[in-house]
Amino acid sequence: MKICYVVHRYAPFPGGSENYVRDMAEETLKRGHEVAVFAGEHKGDLNGIHVSSDAQILLQKWDLIVVHGADVGVQNFVLQNAKNIPSPIMYMLILPSNNPIPVQALKDVKYIACSTNADWDHVEKYGVKDKAVQVNHGIDFRSSLGTFGFREKYGIKQTKMFLSCGGYWPNKAMGELSDMFNDMKLEDSVLVLTGYDNRNNLMPKETEYVKPFLIDDRADVMSAIKESDLYILHSYSEGFGLVLLESMLNNTPWAARHIAGAASMHNNGFTYTTNEELKNYLQNYQGVDFDKRVHNMGFVMDNHLISNTVDGILSVVNPTI
Repeated sequence: MKICYVVHRYAPFPGGSENYVRDMAEETLKRGHEVAVFAGEHKGDLNGIHVSSDAQILLQKWDLIVVHGADVGVQNFVLQNAKNIPSPIMYMLILPSNNPIPVQALKDVKYIACSTNADWDHVEKYGVKDKAVQVNHGIDFRSSLGTFGFREKYGIKQTKMFLSCGGYWPNKAMGELSDMFNDMKLEDSVLVLTGYDNRNNLMPKETEYVKPFLIDDRADVMSAIKESDLYILHSYSEGFGLVLLESMLNNTPWAARHIAGAASMHNNGFTYTTNEELKNYLQNYQGVDFDKRVHNMGFVMDNHLISNTVDGILSVVNPTI
């Protein structure tokens, strides 16, 4: 088959969208299919994947064009021109949007990929459930496994390490989380923050209780996840929160705002709706029992590897997959 993925920026640039689309593309290529990526920003072909910013690529005959989300220039360009593109299009909702272009696209594309409960509520709201297919978010097993060494490398001496990662973007609410830890003053505990981008100058100041870092090395981030006592996803909005899957794969418990993937996987971690709920949880946190952590690891292995994601995508072209 011939599959084309669409994303605003492609690996090796850091970021959730960049890595997720790379993983989908490389998994598809590994299965013997012809794969390309249409990206607004990229650094050329990578690991056997042809990557282009030339819109003419969309006029080639593809078995499926997969658009990662909306409300970004390149993705909106494709969605807005869905009726003029000669190949079937799958719109991966990622983060359901009520803006005009993605709403119209729900009617114009052939397939809609849903992952979370919020995704399914969205397609039902707009009466397009008949086009929807379940495509689980997934992670690459090998690159998501952390190794020990983060604490030593970055000088983390406290016994208990809480962690939150991602770009220092407004939706991540890392400043709010940092203020919370500075107020609580948990004994022999530290909040470690890692981000690959601080262009908005939202990286919190280092204190006795908060240690922020700029890290774009994925291996170091996975190492931090493996060595942390609890991962915290404090975002107000997320497409899914792949880092929750990475945490479970690394045997690390998580706490997250009750949104996106966290809401769909609430039985696998702790979800909250207010800062007070999170504070109470952190002040009494004693870890999560071993059996639940093993169960969570198995849950990811069975349902949320990148192979599961690509199975869902390719199933619309070949139902026998």
